[in-house]
Amino acid sequence: MTYLLLFGAAVTAALVLTPGMRALARTWNLVDAPGDRKIHTVSVPRVGGVGVTLAMLLTLAVAAAAGHVNAADARAWLPVLFGGALVFAVGLWDDLRPLPALAKLLVQLAGAGVAVSLGVRIDHVTVFGATLGLGLLAVPLTIVWIVGLTNAFNVMDGLDGLATGLAIIAAATCAVVSLARDDQQGGMLLIVLLGALCGFLPYNFNPATIFLGDCGSLVVGYVLAVTAITSFQKGATALVVLGPLLLFALPISETVHSVVRRLRGQGLRRVLLADQEHVHHRLLGLGLSHRTVVLLLYGVSLSFSLLALTTLRSR
Repeated sequence: MTYLLLFGAAVTAALVLTPGMRALARTWNLVDAPGDRKIHTVSVPRVGGVGVTLAMLLTLAVAAAAGHVNAADARAWLPVLFGGALVFAVGLWDDLRPLPALAKLLVQLAGAGVAVSLGVRIDHVTVFGATLGLGLLAVPLTIVWIVGLTNAFNVMDGLDGLATGLAIIAAATCAVVSLARDDQQGGMLLIVLLGALCGFLPYNFNPATIFLGDCGSLVVGYVLAVTAITSFQKGATALVVLGPLLLFALPISETVHSVVRRLRGQGLRRVLLADQEHVHHRLLGLGLSHRTVVLLLYGVSLSFSLLALTTLRSR
């Protein structure tokens, strides 16, 4: 019942806060104008992530005031809250005044470093039943995972509702894993994130009246990256690699493909720059409608998420 109440509170908060953020963004001209590589044909407010983040924080604050959050919960959330604050700040700054890609990457590395310093670490992994200790590779691989997944959701934020819907599927799956492994702190955080995203999606689905923006897509990716480590590792001797890889198969594969494509065609200097060659752009090029492409990719992501859950049941 507590989880249902938290979910409902987060949905309600996002439903109420998002129109306000949309109005403020229009007043302050914080909009994503059409043109260049953009698909939308009208100016759309781009700081929806502020509403999602505020909905999460307000819900957690209310839960704490109501006595549903204890000291152990608060300590478990420190990596997400502190590191996420850095990622949110650089994302919001980029939404207000575009930053160089390298500057954003450096702050994301700092955010990942915060999580690692507070105990989020992949020390062991299980691959096809064999458990391997990572040793000195534990810290760099954990940072690569967090930074990579943080950017992966930013990469997928190219169509109305796409990144938000993929994040909803991932958050719901991670929440199931967390609760199944008695990770109440992680489960509570993920359910609040899930509720905030569900409350935001009606405004973000095609035709979107507000975008997540970098402050939204980067924070969502960061939270999911950190909680995926704790969710799939909780109660196990090692991180079962197959589960997270399946869960995030679509954003990870698209990010890797984008990096390889840009390295081959444009070189290292342009590897962090956006283009219009992502899978959702190519599907649009085949003649599919905007909504059809988004729903199709939802289905692909959901299928991978269900496969990820089978890795939990098999243990």
